[in-house]
Amino acid sequence: MTLLRRHRYILLSLGIYWPALFVLTHIQVPQIAAQSGMSDKTMHGLAYLVLTFFVWLAVSPYQKIQWTQKKVWLVIAAIACYGAADEWLQSRLGRQMEFLDWIGNIKGMLLALGILTFLNFWPALLAVSTIFIFCISNLSCLLMLYPQFYLNTAFHLTAYTSLALLWMQHLPRYKPRSRTNPLWPIWAVSLPLLLLAAVKIAGQYWDKPFWWVDAATAVFGICAAVLVSWLVFRFHKKAPPAQYVNKSRSV
Repeated sequence: MTLLRRHRYILLSLGIYWPALFVLTHIQVPQIAAQSGMSDKTMHGLAYLVLTFFVWLAVSPYQKIQWTQKKVWLVIAAIACYGAADEWLQSRLGRQMEFLDWIGNIKGMLLALGILTFLNFWPALLAVSTIFIFCISNLSCLLMLYPQFYLNTAFHLTAYTSLALLWMQHLPRYKPRSRTNPLWPIWAVSLPLLLLAAVKIAGQYWDKPFWWVDAATAVFGICAAVLVSWLVFRFHKKAPPAQYVNKSRSV
């Protein structure tokens, strides 16, 4: 059976993410994770949110969840059993087994299933990405660790640039927001900038300092992604048809 491009990318992502998650949960907790300040249960929830997202899309990459289907319950059973086995195996490798960690896994799984029940692939991917960015930014101290301040800059650049690229993939599904619309650049920067504003405003509640360098880095990544995408689209749009190029060469 020939796999379509999206399905291949999903399987590749799952094939990288799941073994990496297995390794990280069966070694001593990395120092940087221990210093992050994020709740262990939140980490478990985020990890299984992403895992469930990939597993479901590997099984059904083009359909939302329909709870009457048997494969939904098979995915739930598989992930719940894996989470339990994962906790048990950790206790055999010098780490502590906790029932509440498994509950955190289940909460992350249920959140992913809820998102995939109501949203198709691109909106669901955006939802998972925004949740991940928001939690890392405001529920951990990972971005303020000394002397690893470069993590802060790297996170804001890659996270918001990636979000902008995902958002631009989603936009063409709405005709008024297609790349041919003069207002497309405004639509393209809207969601990433709104998330950045929401993260920084909510950060005041968690006593996170507002660093202008972070905001400037994120805005630069967003604008760079939009500008490059717009230029690529304009160049591609103006490129002569292949038939014309072949004829001109033959002459």
